[in-house]
Amino acid sequence: MSRRRYRWLLVLPFVWQIGLVPFVNGVAWRPWDLPFPMVWQMAGVLFASAIIAIVHHLDKRAERP
Repeated sequence: MSRRRYRWLLVLPFVWQIGLVPFVNGVAWRPWDLPFPMVWQMAGVLFASAIIAIVHHLDKRAERP
């Protein structure tokens, strides 16, 4: 089995964007006068960027002898 099991973290942004949509669409809260699903999508971009950065860091650390 591969030692890079942490790459499964890359699935989390897809779960964020696709799997949780049914729960997000019914939210009536409007932060900054934007529809909540739009704010959710923007937060998802930040979340995905953080996950990619974490996986990148773990890959770099795994390459070290």
